[in-house]
This record gives sequence, structure tokens and C-alpha cells, in this order.
Amino acid sequence: MTLIRVNPESVRSYGTQAQTEFEGISTSLTALTNDVVGVRYFGPNAVAFKTECGRLAVDFGRRLHTSMAQMSEAVRRSTSNIAASLGGQPIVIQLDDRAISAPSPQVVDYVDVDTAALEAVMPVVRSHFTAIRGHLDRNSAALRATDWLGNAKESAVGAVTQLTAAARTNCDDAEQSLTAFIQRQVDSVLLADV
Repeated sequence: MTLIRVNPESVRSYGTQAQTEFEGISTSLTALTNDVVGVRYFGPNAVAFKTECGRLAVDFGRRLHTSMAQMSEAVRRSTSNIAASLGGQPIVIQLDDRAISAPSPQVVDYVDVDTAALEAVMPVVRSHFTAIRGHLDRNSAALRATDWLGNAKESAVGAVTQLTAAARTNCDDAEQSLTAFIQRQVDSVLLADV
């Protein structure tokens, strides 16, 4: 025998929090791309560097947006099932459809490299990834904490837990790629200045 209980207000409250967490992820992604492209570093090599940093951040954003859409669909599907059988409305999380895009790097006819600024952008990048992981974790914890029992919840929690783990791995990989790319640029600039 399975105990099935749904507190509609608890589930609706989760939907509101999930919306907030996903919007926070989008905000962090936008800030990440702006910060890596906006670092004080100018010249032909800087344009190539900033373009690649922006591309890495945007590619990560696309993968993360796909994960968020899959999480939203898992929750919608499960809450649709309980709504159909027990009454109430399914939870629909509205994801912002706008794609994350990197600003175009400024093109100048001089070279200006501030290695301290390049080095200082790495902890900024890490802080954005930490914020994104925090949003993912809070979303997953909020779903688990809903006053909702039954197979539909277990299905939603299982799917979101799996997708969150995959998104966190994506975060780790993207952060490592981006910070390693920045470090290689710092090393290259310092090596050239002899």
C-alpha cells in the first residue's frame, strides 16, 4: 500500500522557489559571460581570448538550460499526474527563452594587458559557478522538502536529483576548462614579456 498525500500549497510554493532559483542561474550565467569578456585585456590576442571565453561560457549555459528544462518537465509531468487524479493544478516553471550570449569584445588598435586583472577574474568565475551550484542544490532540496508523498513525487525527485548531479558535473567541468584557459593566457602573456 502506498501513502499518497499532496499539500497543494507546498507544491505551489516549491514551483515559486524553483522559478526563483532558475532565474538566479540565468543571472549568474549572464554575469559570468560579461565578466570574462569584460576583463581588462585589449589587443588582437585579447579579442581571440575573450571570444573563446565567451564561447565556453555560452556553451555551458546552453547545456545548463537544457538540464533546467528537463528538470522543469519532470516536475510538470509528475504534478500533472497528481493534479489529474487528485485535483489541483500542475506546477509549470517558466524558463526564460532568451539564450545566454556573450558580449562582443572591444576591438582596439593597441595592446593593453593587466595580468593582475586576468588573474583576478578567476576567483570571479569560481564565484559564479559556486552560485550556480547553490541554486541547483536549493532547487533539489526544495523539491524534496515538499509536503507531498507518493510515487509521483519519488519520480520527480529521482529525475531532478539525477539531472542536478549531471548539471553539477557540467559546472565542475566548465569551471575547470574556463579557469585553465584563463591561466594559460596569463602564463602566455607573462612568458611573452621577457
